[in-house]
Amino acid sequence: METISKLPEKKAVIGTKEIVKGIAAGKIKEVIVASNCPEELVKKLGKAQVRIFEGTERELATKLGKPFLVAMAGFE
Repeated sequence: METISKLPEKKAVIGTKEIVKGIAAGKIKEVIVASNCPEELVKKLGKAQVRIFEGTERELATKLGKPFLVAMAGFE
């Protein structure tokens, strides 16, 4: 898996259930996961392209402008 420090400019889908649904529907092609994202959540992503964000869940949330922890974000 590739490690990145900058997020795509596209709108992010947040929430494991929503991301898994988006992958199944073919809408989500890439998932960015925080460096401290639990392994059991990553396993739910199947064959989507997964990249590791260099920061923690808190830092990923800050990049996305969210006031809560974000373990992963999906992008089209």
